[in-house]
Amino acid sequence: MPGLADRLSRPAAVTERVREKAAANLAPSYDQDMSGRGDLAVAAVLFDLYETLIRASPNNTFYLRVPAALGVDRDRWHACYRALGRAAMLGEVPDMATRVALACRHAGCPVDDEVAAAVVRDELAHFYAGIRLDPQALSVLDELRAAGIRLAVVSNAARASEPLLDILGLRTRVDAVVLSCSLGVLKPDPRIYRAALDALQVGAADAAFVGDGADSELRGARGLGLRTLLVERGLPHTVAARADATLRCADLASVARALLPAR
Repeated sequence: MPGLADRLSRPAAVTERVREKAAANLAPSYDQDMSGRGDLAVAAVLFDLYETLIRASPNNTFYLRVPAALGVDRDRWHACYRALGRAAMLGEVPDMATRVALACRHAGCPVDDEVAAAVVRDELAHFYAGIRLDPQALSVLDELRAAGIRLAVVSNAARASEPLLDILGLRTRVDAVVLSCSLGVLKPDPRIYRAALDALQVGAADAAFVGDGADSELRGARGLGLRTLLVERGLPHTVAARADATLRCADLASVARALLPAR
């Protein structure tokens, strides 16, 4: 027989299911099979980076090799490393070597800064190897740019993420890059979207934001007047993000179809 705690928790659980079901129906879905094009004609598109244009492996070997090389407890170190994520994305932790060394200290296993920097230099290639392009990313960016649409990457990202733009061939395919670590603010702060709009010289009403919906990024963009396209990745935040989406897309190719007129 259910206990009192079980009975009391049911209304909250039911409410959450109702909220998620309602959110799922707020924005229309643009499937791969839909034939219409150009539903959201715009002059510029702002793209999120992680889980939109690129995908990070949950099993990146960098997070195994670094603590092993430094002789620190892996789980404790990784928890401290993750806790520094916000500070790194704000630029308060300036680079990967500093973040690794701070994580060691916070985990109770301090290491010399130069030793940490040397390990990061040796292992950083593994960090980048664990991050891949979405297979549709380059072709979609090329197609949009060929149509005269101005493009920007707008990302909550630490300094170590910036080389990925060159490694993966993204930088030359966009007109502007705005990273939180350089600006000192995170999505959904309106300043990060405005910085990208200013760089592209377009107004919010003539632009769209494309993302996986993390960090309330769609809400921030929509609050400024941008159209918002949610790329549905089946992530923990996907359902909640639908409430702030102008359009839901199965993948990046669906994004392109929604933004480009029929030819």
